[in-house]
Amino acid sequence: MKSKSARKSRFGFTLIELLTVMAIISILIAVLLPALSGARRSSRDTKCRANLREIANGTLMYARRHDDRFPVAGDCTNGGNCEFWNGHQYVGWNGTRTKPNGDFWNRPVNFDLGMEGSPQNPKGGEIARCPSDVGAIGETGVGTPLYDVLGSSYILNPILTQGKYGIWQYRTVDIGESDFVQISRKILAADHVGFGLTFDESFTGINPGWHDLTRPAAVYAFADGHCEYIKGRCGVREWQWYPEASGPKFVDKLTNKVNWNVYDCE
Repeated sequence: MKSKSARKSRFGFTLIELLTVMAIISILIAVLLPALSGARRSSRDTKCRANLREIANGTLMYARRHDDRFPVAGDCTNGGNCEFWNGHQYVGWNGTRTKPNGDFWNRPVNFDLGMEGSPQNPKGGEIARCPSDVGAIGETGVGTPLYDVLGSSYILNPILTQGKYGIWQYRTVDIGESDFVQISRKILAADHVGFGLTFDESFTGINPGWHDLTRPAAVYAFADGHCEYIKGRCGVREWQWYPEASGPKFVDKLTNKVNWNVYDCE
C-alpha cells in the first residue's frame, strides 16, 4: 500500500515546479508582448498609409476635375465672415462637431473617393479613420478620436486649400497642382498629428501617442502619390507644406502667413 501511494504522488506537481513554470510563462509573456505590440502598431501604420494613398489620389483627381485647383479652405457663406478649418472637412463623414455656422462640413473630395458628398453615417467615411487615432489635445481632448468629432483623422494640406482667404493668405491666387515643385517632397495629406513633426506642440495640439508612445510620429502622403511613416518633430520641414517652395528660405521670406516657426533640428 505504501509503495502504491508513493507511486501515485509522483504524478502531481510540487510547489517549486509550479512556481518554475509560472516564472517561465511570465518571462515568455514579457518577451512576446513588445513584439505583438509592435506588430499591431505596424498593422495600424500600414492601414493609415493605405488610407492616405487613396485620399491623396482622390485629392489629385478633384484638382484635375476643377481646373487644377484644390478645394477652398474657407466658408464665406455667413454674411461674408469667413470661417476656416485645417482640412478635415474635405474628406470623411460629418462627425459630431458642425461648422462654426452650425452647418455640416463640406466633403468635396468624397466624390472622388466613391463616397457621397457629405455622409451622415460614419461607416460611409471609414477611409478617413486612422486606427491609431486617439484624438488631439486642444482639438478633441485626449481619448476622443478626431474621427468621431471631426469626421476625419486626416487633413489635406491646408496651405494647398487656403488660396487668398483671410489669415491664411500668403499669395493672391489659389494654388493648383501645376504649382508643385519637388512633388516627391511636397505634402498633400497627413495624419492630423503630422503638424507636430514640424511645428510647436502648443500650436498643433498634437498627441504623440498616435503612432509612437514617446515622440511624435505620423504618416504623410506626398504629391507624387507615395506615403511615408516619419518619426520625430521636424521629420518634415515647413517648406514642404508650400507647393512652390524649394527650401526653407522661401518660408522665412513670407510676409503674411500663419505664425508657424521653422525649427532648427540639425
